[in-house]
Amino acid sequence: MEVKSFKTANELSIYQHDREVKEALHVQSMTGAERFQWLADNWGRLQDGANTLFTDAPERQATARCFASMEEKNRFDREREVQFALQHKLRTIHP
Repeated sequence: MEVKSFKTANELSIYQHDREVKEALHVQSMTGAERFQWLADNWGRLQDGANTLFTDAPERQATARCFASMEEKNRFDREREVQFALQHKLRTIHP
């Protein structure tokens, strides 16, 4: 296994960006069955990575909602995502 080292944080950032773009292009070129298998193989790693970003986020209660239309549901989701992002940013600025 090769260990990479970087002189600056910017070099690391560029390397990571290039790696993510390469992986995204690879996944987009997959057939549906291949993508399903890739997701099954990588879901835990992807979920763990996402979870580490928000370790200080409060847990939400599971609830069920009913919407009159898909547009209403999408509006609700966008508002909730914006609210979460703002709260997360405030927690990182003022811990």
